[in-house]
Amino acid sequence: MTKKAVLPLFLAAALILISSCRLSAADCGGGLPLEIINRSGAGITGLYISQTGMNKWSENRISEPVKEGGTSSVDIGRNDILGISDIKLELDDGREVIWHRMPVLEIFSVTVTDKAEPIYEQIKLAS
Repeated sequence: MTKKAVLPLFLAAALILISSCRLSAADCGGGLPLEIINRSGAGITGLYISQTGMNKWSENRISEPVKEGGTSSVDIGRNDILGISDIKLELDDGREVIWHRMPVLEIFSVTVTDKAEPIYEQIKLAS
């Protein structure tokens, strides 16, 4: 193969790779997902986010219910979150719980306890 024939093939492969990377980022809302570990005693059917104090809730961020004892990675749309947020959970046993003033951008995994309280580790990323 000549150098002239290899260059278009290389460029085509590079474009395919870049396109797939962009698609993956879009699938993740431009940010890392939030891992939900459900130990609540009920299924989690809804997760909504609101900037603290605004009471304007996002659409349901859970695409499929998280069964009791299950784990799910949830696209929370980190690029659209400005900072401290409230999280509302809906459970299939009728409970609705709001966690106030959560540092969502610094949380990557949260366990929902049997009292529907959050347990998480706050991780501050370098800027």
